[in-house]
Amino acid sequence: MNRKSFLQLSALGLLAPALFSKPTTAPQRKLCFNTLACPDWSLPEIFENAQKMGYQAVEFRGILNEVDLLQSPYFQKSQRHKIKEMAANFDVNILNLNSSAVLHEYEPSKKNLNLDTAKRYIDMAQELDCPYIRVFPNYFPKEKTKAFALATIQENLAILADYCSGSRVKVLLDTHSDLVWATDISFVMQGMSNEHTGIIWDFFNMHLQTGESPEKMYHTLKDYISLVQLKDGYFKNDAATKYTLTGNGEVPIAEILALLDRTHYNGYLSFEWEKRWHPELAEPEIALPHFKRIVSMY
Repeated sequence: MNRKSFLQLSALGLLAPALFSKPTTAPQRKLCFNTLACPDWSLPEIFENAQKMGYQAVEFRGILNEVDLLQSPYFQKSQRHKIKEMAANFDVNILNLNSSAVLHEYEPSKKNLNLDTAKRYIDMAQELDCPYIRVFPNYFPKEKTKAFALATIQENLAILADYCSGSRVKVLLDTHSDLVWATDISFVMQGMSNEHTGIIWDFFNMHLQTGESPEKMYHTLKDYISLVQLKDGYFKNDAATKYTLTGNGEVPIAEILALLDRTHYNGYLSFEWEKRWHPELAEPEIALPHFKRIVSMY
């Protein structure tokens, strides 16, 4: 552990009596983290630390200096059996492969490039016994209407769902960029195959732009939610956001967890600590154990 991590951990320890007391009735939660949290960890370190810190699964969004898993030496076809063996040895599931494929493109060349990328992720997920891949809409085309953009995303997602036919893989649409209003997401998901499509519910990303409550989001989208991502921070009117350790910001963690418990959500809670994009954030050795302790309080 480096000096920065040691100082952060020491400061955090001062808050332990208040923050980390765990009620005896707290539900057992299935926990996952996204590798955005640990851009400097090798593949063995990811699995080893997940096991050591009490996480049952990992979402892969890059590893070391490579964000695209298709380009990572670890994830080349000849190496994938080793990834499965490593995951089994550490008893940590490979939950989600996060692609950068977008579904808002409508021009044939761009559309096909993104669909082909997503299909390669689907094939890789099937080979790794991974249940999910992630795709996302980015910003809607400015030259088209919102209705056109939503219809395009819906059409492209249906193409990927059809490609998944006969596999065990589900394509998850991230709540991201312009696709953050609950009613818009619900529109896109209507009529989709529940077997092969779902969404990632990220309250922070959505609320930052819409101001919608957890209750509104969840009850509009609960039938489509396959994975819940959590992060904490402060909401501002501009694009700059200040992320914080879980429980120190404005995200209503307790309310979100209570909603999930009341409806018997049995999926994973994934911690998305975006250190890859924000190197000033606390080290994963600090942030990951802290997240586990906080969500175990409720």
